[in-house]
Amino acid sequence: MAHANSRRLARLAPAALLVCGLAPLAVRAAPSAASAAPMAVAVPFTPRPAMVGGQRRLFYEFDLRSFAKGDLVVDEVRVTDPAGGAVLNDIKGPALAPLVYRPGVAKAGADSARFGGGAFGVVYMETTLPAGESTPAALAWRITVRDPDPSAGARTLVDSVPIQGQMALDQRPAPVIGLPFRGGDWVAANGPSNTSGHRRALIVVDGKARISQRFAIDWVKLGPDGRLFHGDKAINANWYGFGVEVVAVADATVSAAHDGVPENEPSDKRAVPVTLETVGGNYLILDLGGGRYAFYAHLQPGSQTVRVGDKVRRGEVLGLLGNTGNSDAPHLHFHVSDANAPLAAEGVAYAFDAYDSLGSVDNLGSADKVFGGDPWSPLPGSAPQARRAALPAEDDVIRAP
Repeated sequence: MAHANSRRLARLAPAALLVCGLAPLAVRAAPSAASAAPMAVAVPFTPRPAMVGGQRRLFYEFDLRSFAKGDLVVDEVRVTDPAGGAVLNDIKGPALAPLVYRPGVAKAGADSARFGGGAFGVVYMETTLPAGESTPAALAWRITVRDPDPSAGARTLVDSVPIQGQMALDQRPAPVIGLPFRGGDWVAANGPSNTSGHRRALIVVDGKARISQRFAIDWVKLGPDGRLFHGDKAINANWYGFGVEVVAVADATVSAAHDGVPENEPSDKRAVPVTLETVGGNYLILDLGGGRYAFYAHLQPGSQTVRVGDKVRRGEVLGLLGNTGNSDAPHLHFHVSDANAPLAAEGVAYAFDAYDSLGSVDNLGSADKVFGGDPWSPLPGSAPQARRAALPAEDDVIRAP
């Protein structure tokens, strides 16, 4: 017995000391209700439902930090509605690895859910709420971890009780705004999903990690031939969206602006080094009120028609779509966040008041085909679907009024 206990202390010293030191109190307080697993769990940002691709979805994260000396493996993440017990997510084993981001690790792999001593990770979650039901006040979550080395004698400590908690939901309705352009067919590239590049862009600014682009979209315009460009794709003017007027999504105040960044050529090269100052290229931010800010990025240099402090009306022209900053082709990056900053903010849910959904660029089997120059068209027999107070999902194609 003494040998087994010493091995537990060697691997899981902080948690083992806590359990041993409080043993008499734990017996009186029903220890089965508490978890001694040495993994700290936090939900860094309160999620709000958004209507995405015809479904009510939540995008949120669990921040996990191991306090064990040895390895821990996250075995299961389970999310339920505490009111009725309905299971909304139950992700186990290998299915967890693609959802876990480990800062400092280049790519997710089979071992992403395995945490070394002191390791930190983020679990990217997407939960679909049942249609036609009211938004729960909170969701219950349960995270199960295990010791991958049972010979170390720590399984009882780690596996006995899962880590459990509740996560409040933001009950305020998402702001409903207009589209940032008028007319035409557009691809919602890198749009809302649990795997898009925007969703996974956890960026540290001023010592704090945030996901400002949680609901961001790279809007790319389709031409009458169903293509994104004609002729030589290395020429900005050959892209159908280049020079399109960008408009205010609501009555608002211009709260930030940046200009003077030159155009890129459509490629992986940049006209200027990408920094916090230039990442958005030439950009504007509109204060929508209520602590919500609309960010427009990659505008043409010298095209902005407004200045900081100007009051704008919905539909008013703000500038022209370009290819500046961290951009490889003409498009409009758009998102809504909770602060007057391109990246030092949390991305929040919002909705466009009206558009038609035409399908997805994946109709061809891969979005890369459309971005490579192949024409896109809706699936045979499909018809436009009217969307109201909603967002398109990643790579959806919409028609703007």
